[in-house]
Amino acid sequence: MICFAILAHENEEVLVNQIKNIKYYNPGCKVILYNGGLDTKFGLKSNIPICPKSRPLKKEKLGRFFLDIMTWLEEIQIDYDYLVNLDSDVMFIKKGYEKYLNKHMQGYDCMGINMGIQRSPLDAPHWVPGMNMWSEWAIWQPFFGTDYFCGSLNSMQVYRKEIVKKMITNLDIDKLETLFQVTDVYALEEILYATLAVRCGGKHRPYPSECAEFVGWTPLSISEIEIALENENVFFVHPIERTMDNPARKWLTNKIKLFSRFLEFIGYRKKKIDYPSSLTISWACYQGGVETALYNRLRILTSLDVNAHAYFYHGGSGASLYKDIPYHISSIEKDLGAYIQKYQFNIVTFINTLYNIEELERIDYQGKVIFEFHGYNSSISQELYKINSGQDKGYVKAIVVPSSYVAEIAKANLTNRKDLPIFVARNPIDTSVFYKQSTNAIVNMYPKLKTWKGIPIIGWVGRLDSNKNWEKLLSIFTAIKTKNSLVKLAIVSDITSSPDVHLFNEKVLQSNLSDEIILLPNVPFEKMPSYYSLITQSRGVFLSTSLSEGYPLNLLEAQACECPIVCTDIGGSNEIVTDKLTGFTFPVINDNIAILQTQELLNNSKLRKKVGKRARKSVLSKNNLDQNIKEYLNWITNLGNHEF
Repeated sequence: MICFAILAHENEEVLVNQIKNIKYYNPGCKVILYNGGLDTKFGLKSNIPICPKSRPLKKEKLGRFFLDIMTWLEEIQIDYDYLVNLDSDVMFIKKGYEKYLNKHMQGYDCMGINMGIQRSPLDAPHWVPGMNMWSEWAIWQPFFGTDYFCGSLNSMQVYRKEIVKKMITNLDIDKLETLFQVTDVYALEEILYATLAVRCGGKHRPYPSECAEFVGWTPLSISEIEIALENENVFFVHPIERTMDNPARKWLTNKIKLFSRFLEFIGYRKKKIDYPSSLTISWACYQGGVETALYNRLRILTSLDVNAHAYFYHGGSGASLYKDIPYHISSIEKDLGAYIQKYQFNIVTFINTLYNIEELERIDYQGKVIFEFHGYNSSISQELYKINSGQDKGYVKAIVVPSSYVAEIAKANLTNRKDLPIFVARNPIDTSVFYKQSTNAIVNMYPKLKTWKGIPIIGWVGRLDSNKNWEKLLSIFTAIKTKNSLVKLAIVSDITSSPDVHLFNEKVLQSNLSDEIILLPNVPFEKMPSYYSLITQSRGVFLSTSLSEGYPLNLLEAQACECPIVCTDIGGSNEIVTDKLTGFTFPVINDNIAILQTQELLNNSKLRKKVGKRARKSVLSKNNLDQNIKEYLNWITNLGNHEF
C-alpha cells in the first residue's frame, strides 16, 4: 500500500483535483496533507487526513515537512508499504505505479529522481542544494556522522516503512530543530531524508532515467504528456501548473471522465451502488460519547458522498462538531416531518428515543425506520416495550446497537419481534486524531494543569450523574491519595447535561479536595486527544466507574492515546478492556480491587507502557473508523433494498 504525503497551502480546488487524480490512478492508496500555510482551514474540504504537526513554512525552507509526516505516521501506527513525498503540482497519467515500485524497489529501501551519494563538491557542482550543503558541512557533518550526503529531487521520493522507522529512531530531534533554525541550505528536503535513510543502512537507488525525463521545472504541455503516455514505465509528470484552467490539468482531468464514458460506450458497467439517504435523530446535541460516535459516522458517510443528515430536538455544546455536516435543530414536532419530506430520506434512525415517531404516520413515510440504542435504562426499556408490543405501529424495521452486550438486551426485550435484524455497529475512532501527542492544547487552555507538571494524574470523562457513579470516583481517589499524596484528578464533563454538577462541587468542598481536583467543563472535541495524552504522559491512569455502559467511546479514545485504564467490569466496557491485557477491570461493588489496580499501574512504568501499547493496538484492529463505517453503510444499503 502506498501512502502519499502532499505539502500544500493554497488553492483548495487544485488540491482536490490532484487528490482525485491520485486516487483514480492508485486505487487503495492513502493520501495525507501537510498544511504549510497560514490558513488553518485549508484542506478541510479535501476529506483526507491533515497532519496535526502542520505549520506555516517558507518556500525555500520546507525541510521539516517530511520529518513531521514521518514521525506522525509512526506515532499513530498507520499501515503502509511505501511513503511517497508528492509535490502539489505532480499528476499521474496511468495506473500501475505500485506494481512499478514493487519491481524497482526490490532490494532497495528508498528511491528518488537522480538519487545518489556525494562525497565532494566536485561530484555535482551544478546542483545548488548540494553546493549549499558543502558550504555548511561543518555544522551538518556532526549531525549526520558521515563523510558524505545523499541527494535526490524532492518530489516522488519513496521510502519503505521499515527504513522510515529506522530513520526516526534515536534521531536527535533537538539538534535537528536547531539546525532547521540556522541553516541556509536551499531545498534541504532534497538532501536530509535520503541521507538519514542511507546513514542507517538503507539501500538507495535513482528512478530509471525515463521517469526523470518528465520531471522538471517548466510546466508540461499536453503534447509532452502524450509522449510520456507512450512510455510504459512513466506513471507521473511534473510540474502541472496549479490552476484549474491550465490546459494540461484540464486535459488530464477530462481524460479520466472520457475514459469512464468510453467504458460505458463499449458496454462495460461498473456496478453502481445507490447508497440510501439517511436521517439520524437524537434528543440533543450534547458533547457525550453517543453524539461523538454519531459525528464520526456522519463525517465518514459524508466523505463518501452519502446524503446523511442529523436531527436534534435540542441544541447543546456539541453543535460545533457538525459545522461540516448537514444537521437541523428543532423541538417543534411538525418540523421533523417537514424536514424528512424536504430531503426524502430513505432511512430514518431514532437514537435512544422514539419521541415524535408519530410524525412518520402523519406524513405517510414509506422508508425504513431503525431504532438505535447505546445502553440500557428505564427510558430505553420503555421504548423497547413500545416496539415489542406494536405501539410503534410496525414502523421500526431494524435495531442498531454498539456492542454484543447491548444486542443481547435487544433480543431479551423484543421477544415478539424476532423478525427485526439486529446490527452491531461498534463505535469507531479516528486514530489519526486520537493518539499520544503534545499536551500543550489542554494545558494552555487550563493553566492550573501547568502547576501539576511531573505529577501523576487520574483521568475521568463523563456526565456527572448517578450512572457514571462519580461518588465512587471520589471515594476511590480519596483512598489512592492516602497511598500516593501527589496524585491529582482531572475530570472532563459536559456540565450542561450533568444533573449532579452542583452536588459534585459540594462534595468536593466537603472532602477538602478542591486543590486536588480540576473539573474541565465542555472540553472541545479537538482538544480531547491532548487531554488523554496528558494522563498518559503524567504517568497516570484513566478511571471509569460507571454502573452500566453500552460501548463507551471514552475508553476507546483513552486507549488510542495509550492511557492505561481501570474500569468497572460491566457489559460494553469489558468488550473494550480485556482484564490484565489492554487494561484492568474491577467488580462494581469492590472498590479495593480498583484501588490496588490503580496503585499497581501508578507504581509500575513498564506495566503502564505495555498495557497502553496493547490497548492502542486493540483499537487499531477492532475499531478502525473507515472499516466500521463501511460495514454499517453496506448493512443499511441492504436494509434499504430489502422488502418487508
